[in-house]
Amino acid sequence: MGQRRLFLVFLILGIFVFAIVQCTQQAERKDSRGPAYAGSSTCKNCHQDLSESYTHNAHFNASRMLTKPNSADSLQLPDGEFVFNQNTKVGVKNLKDGLYQSALVHGQAMKTEHTDMVFGAGISAYTFAFWFGNKLMQMPLNYLTKEHQWVNSPGFPTDQIYFGRPIVARCLECHSSFVNQKLVKAGDFGVEEEFVKGSLIAGIDCERCHGPAAQHVEFHEANPTVKKATFMVSYKALALTRRIDMCGVCHSGTGIKTLTSTFAFKPGDTLKTLPQYNVYKGEDPDVHGKQKQLLEASLCYKVGKAECITCHDVHDNTKKSVEIYSNKCISCHQDVVHKTVPEKNKAVLAKNCIDCHMPIKESHAIGFQMSGSQEKIPYRLRTHRIAVYKTFFQ
Repeated sequence: MGQRRLFLVFLILGIFVFAIVQCTQQAERKDSRGPAYAGSSTCKNCHQDLSESYTHNAHFNASRMLTKPNSADSLQLPDGEFVFNQNTKVGVKNLKDGLYQSALVHGQAMKTEHTDMVFGAGISAYTFAFWFGNKLMQMPLNYLTKEHQWVNSPGFPTDQIYFGRPIVARCLECHSSFVNQKLVKAGDFGVEEEFVKGSLIAGIDCERCHGPAAQHVEFHEANPTVKKATFMVSYKALALTRRIDMCGVCHSGTGIKTLTSTFAFKPGDTLKTLPQYNVYKGEDPDVHGKQKQLLEASLCYKVGKAECITCHDVHDNTKKSVEIYSNKCISCHQDVVHKTVPEKNKAVLAKNCIDCHMPIKESHAIGFQMSGSQEKIPYRLRTHRIAVYKTFFQ
């Protein structure tokens, strides 16, 4: 009788512990996108190496929250000042509780805001934002990492301090993984966008590109010996156009207009169903944000079926050199003869295809106003239209 009672006690304790574990796991996996999502931190349990590499990747760091003390320290940003004129300046201070930008008029701080969010991985620049109630607003200044300069944010007034530009959901759709949006009526002629702060998932996480994974995680936790990925879309099984569409949902520029948020875009969906998505028609798109259209203009894509992952490992965090990328070119173009290139320059060709066939070009959409000047630093990006250009060898 005593053994039976002891068995029942252990059985009840086992059920109780199991229930606690299940509840704890569900609580940890709670995701603002809904129960179909596991939360990308769950991916680390089985994909540790990929996860550790990806957390340092530019996609994962497309945006970050800076709401905790010292969270801006990793950006290694200096204090600074931007001068509109002798009496109107913007000051930047990195204090213990965060990064601040202040409107300085005749030396007095008339308005100061704490930086709550940063956009960009810092390869070229950082853009900053602050919460104003439930609205996300852009800070007056950007920081250029290569030039080590604080500059006026693109599109802002060139002669006055401006704290009034809202960051809308369309921006977050390419720089974050999710935010719950609220449309608030603003007078009789429109609406304003507000967000649920706790719902914002900064950066591009695993499930933004691979789709909801809760069912996948639950299956493989229950069946650890099954190695074939279940309940996930396989990119290898998708058509070429669908694979690059998944990249193109963010790398096609800001011209895409949708009836629903692109946060709902999943592997296997197609951009052609989205209103106002423009396929390539022979033009030369701006280098800012339109990598998909530029690639579609290339014979490497049209004939060679080259796609984004032909050259880019989206999980890798190591910085690639032009020589590494050039090796990818040479793997397909081993027999190319550069007849117009002088003999003395041919040694360069084995190490650098990129600068000739994917040159750095200036964006016509973005420029950065320098302090104390009306002059703008052009935004230079490498074009993804792979072609034969007029080079310095010719």
